[in-house]
Amino acid sequence: MGATEDERREVVVGATREIAQLDLLVQACRQMQDELRVSLSLMEEGYTMTTILSRGGSPGVIPRLTEALEATNAARRHGRGAMIRLALAEGMTTTQLGERLGISRQLVARYRDEG
Repeated sequence: MGATEDERREVVVGATREIAQLDLLVQACRQMQDELRVSLSLMEEGYTMTTILSRGGSPGVIPRLTEALEATNAARRHGRGAMIRLALAEGMTTTQLGERLGISRQLVARYRDEG
């Protein structure tokens, strides 16, 4: 049983995409963190929630975080599936992969079958 060059390339592409998406997620988390710190500071100064929300803040920070989380999960699923298919092609078993990744054999098989 040997891995094909396409299977190896798919893992590299998946990992590269996942890294890029994680960078975007970190950026969105930092923006959300900044926004929450400002809001908390204003609350501690006695401002009402109505005033805090009316100030505008960073528009779209919550939707950006939500989108980044969803895109990161999609990239992770794709990358994990490619990695699992490659490891199986190289001779690992679903049991070994499940143990190594901390997931069930059934989930390993589901990732295998998605590709």
